[in-house]
Amino acid sequence: MFLVGDIGGTNARFAIARTAGNKSIVLSDFEKFTASQFDRFDETMNQFVEKIGHRPSLAVLAVAGPINDGEVKFTNRNWHLRTSEIKEKCRINEVCLMNDFTAMAYSVTRVSDDSFIKLKDGVIEEGAPILVAGPGTGFGSCMLVGEADKRQAIACEGGHSQFAPRTPLQHSINQVLQRSNANVSVERICGGGNLDELVAAMADVHGIAVPTLSPQEIIEKGLEGDPFCRDLCQLRAEVIIATIGNMALIVGARGGVVLSGGVARHLVNFLSEPEIIDGFASIWPEGDYLQHIPVKLLVNPMAPLVGAAAHYLQNEN
Repeated sequence: MFLVGDIGGTNARFAIARTAGNKSIVLSDFEKFTASQFDRFDETMNQFVEKIGHRPSLAVLAVAGPINDGEVKFTNRNWHLRTSEIKEKCRINEVCLMNDFTAMAYSVTRVSDDSFIKLKDGVIEEGAPILVAGPGTGFGSCMLVGEADKRQAIACEGGHSQFAPRTPLQHSINQVLQRSNANVSVERICGGGNLDELVAAMADVHGIAVPTLSPQEIIEKGLEGDPFCRDLCQLRAEVIIATIGNMALIVGARGGVVLSGGVARHLVNFLSEPEIIDGFASIWPEGDYLQHIPVKLLVNPMAPLVGAAAHYLQNEN
C-alpha cells in the first residue's frame, strides 16, 4: 500500500494504491485538488494525507516536468520539488518522482478497454513502440518500448517541437504568435496553459476584440457552430492530430498511438471529425505507413495514478 500522485500544472490528484492477487493495481481514497489553491506542493499532499487519516511510508509522484537528481522544476507552474524536502515536510519515508507522461505511458497496458475512445482503426504490431502524447496544461509525450509486461517508457519533450502550419488559418495564427516569440511550439497552440494567447491571436485574425470566454464556453460555442470558437477548436484539434502523426513517424509507433491529456479529452468531438482525424495519415500522403497505425484517446482520469504505481512496482520495488 502506498500513495500515488499525478501532479500537473492545473490539478493535483492523489490516491492510495494496492496490488491485488492477480497483480492488478487497485486505487482507493481518490482526491483531486486545484493546484492554484496552494502556494507549495507539500501543503497539497499534507491535506490529502490528513483527509484520509493515515500517513503512508511511500509516495510515488508523477510530475509535469523533467526530473534531475531527485528534483523537478515544473514546466507550467512555479513549483520546485525535491524528494528530500517532500520527505521532511510531508513526513514520508520514501519518495519516488517520475515524469507524468512516463506514468501515463505505463498505464495504457494496465487500464481496461473502456478507458479509451477509438479515433482511428489500425493494426497493432506486437512489440513495436507505442506513442503516448497529448495536451493538458502543456503537451506531453512519451514512447513505450519493449515486449508485453516488460515495456519501458522513454520520456520525450515533443510538445516543445516547432508548430508546422498547414492551412491558411494556421499560417495566419503562426504569424501573429511570432510577434511575441519567433519560436512557436506545438504547446503554444494546443496546451491549456497557452489558451489565452491563442484566443488573442485568433481574435486578431478574425478582426474582433478579444472575447472573455472560459475553456468550456469555447468548446460549447464551437459545437453550436459559433465561427470564432469553432475555428479555435478545429485549429487545436488539427494541430494535435498532425503533431501525433509527425511523432508516430519519428518513433516508429507501429504499436499504436494513445492520445491523452485533459485538453484532448475535452476536444473529443472535434478530434473525432473524419476530416480532422484523416490529417493523421495525410502527414505522409505518398506512403501508407501511418494508414495502418491505430489511434485511440485515453479518457480515464485515473490512468496516470495506475501508471505511477505500475512504474514503481516494475522498476523501483
